[in-house]
Amino acid sequence: MPRRARRALAAASLALLAACAVAVPASATFPGPNGRLVFMRFEPDGRPQVWTANPDMTRQVQLTHGPEWDGWFPSWSPDHQRVAFSSYHEDPDPFGGPEISDVYTMKADGTDVRKLTDSHGYNGKPSWSPDGQWLLFDADRGDYPASQGIYAIRSDGSGGLRRITTLPADSSWQELARFSPDGSRIAFDEVRGGNEVQNRRQFLLAGEQDAVFTVRPDGTDLRQITPWGMHIGDADWSPDGKRLVFSGQPSHIGNIGDVLISDADGSHLKDLTQDDGLTGIGRDSAVRYSESFNPAWSPDGATIVFVHAEYTTETGFHMGLQTMNPDGSGRAWLSQGEEHQPDWGSAPPLP
Repeated sequence: MPRRARRALAAASLALLAACAVAVPASATFPGPNGRLVFMRFEPDGRPQVWTANPDMTRQVQLTHGPEWDGWFPSWSPDHQRVAFSSYHEDPDPFGGPEISDVYTMKADGTDVRKLTDSHGYNGKPSWSPDGQWLLFDADRGDYPASQGIYAIRSDGSGGLRRITTLPADSSWQELARFSPDGSRIAFDEVRGGNEVQNRRQFLLAGEQDAVFTVRPDGTDLRQITPWGMHIGDADWSPDGKRLVFSGQPSHIGNIGDVLISDADGSHLKDLTQDDGLTGIGRDSAVRYSESFNPAWSPDGATIVFVHAEYTTETGFHMGLQTMNPDGSGRAWLSQGEEHQPDWGSAPPLP
């Protein structure tokens, strides 16, 4: 699996679960009525595809189709007419050689697919500006690390690229950029540390750290929002712009991933899910696993949707989308399947 797709994967180490529990990022949420979800789903052949569904997971529609296509990191446009996503469609060798990924948009029914980037290296994880005129994405432009950072491109593909951030010398990647609902700031992840094999296609890292930063759209006024030690990333702004929800790894023993929330400046950080992580290794009957990731706000700000996975020897393995209130109460299953990266838009539900 390509390395940049793997960076945000869950860190589950139990072999039985690793093939199933794969955490990949969600996108941004803009205010409005609660409409359809867009998400990535792994097909039986392991290829990721983009789907939409009503907020109760009825009327599911597949938008991208393999084997000629894959679809990662889907994101609704603010007017809910289009979906942005990234794909290795132009990569002649997805498991070797230089990594090639591009940013695309398509209509909400999967038609009118448009390629925006130019197949120079990695370009991926797109998200929209509040006015729908720009897409943010992370890229290395085929020149890592000198050209790695956060970029913007007009959503119609015109005008070339605008670089927003530059990778510091002690960091290894910046990604998952999202505009605040008022467009005044951009949240993104920065990754530093870790030991990596020479082949960048392999996800073999140890000691890696993640933190969330915000910056103005012109690249000024950089602020660190979360601490390095909690591996927090994949931020989504609340529709009113006052809070952020994240994936993270709080410090309790065995933790793999929880959903956390904070004020927009990083204050009042709280673990909402407090999952078990992976415990009981060495005695089959004692093994417990649970983690939560990929959080995204509903457009009305009243609900958070996220991916949850859990396993015990008594109940077996379960994975899918859950919802909860912003204080962590009211958790409920929405689906049980291979859905990841949910983005909740305002596109009217299908009848």
